[in-house]
Amino acid sequence: MDEKKATTKAAQKTENHPNNLTQPLLPKSQRELRLLCALVSGAVMRYELDSVIGAQNSPEYVSRLRMAGWEISTDRIPMIDRDGKKIKVGRYHLSVAHQALACEFLSKGG
Repeated sequence: MDEKKATTKAAQKTENHPNNLTQPLLPKSQRELRLLCALVSGAVMRYELDSVIGAQNSPEYVSRLRMAGWEISTDRIPMIDRDGKKIKVGRYHLSVAHQALACEFLSKGG
């Protein structure tokens, strides 16, 4: 039986999959870099990240860093909105180990 080889693109995706990385990949954009900088100092609310990174879709950039291997957790914090409704808002934070990695990376001028 003929075995098909993975395309270069597919092989690269597999190679860079977070489960196969020993270290997370570096941020690819200024928005990702600003996000990482914000997370180094501790947990950040989702609505705060939008203004920090300069985009209205901060969850997309969190997702990109997760795919690059960064361990970012989300807490759902109960709040009351301006209409008196109960809601849950996201709060993101890096794992302790990845906070140290990010600090090291950023201290080198990342």
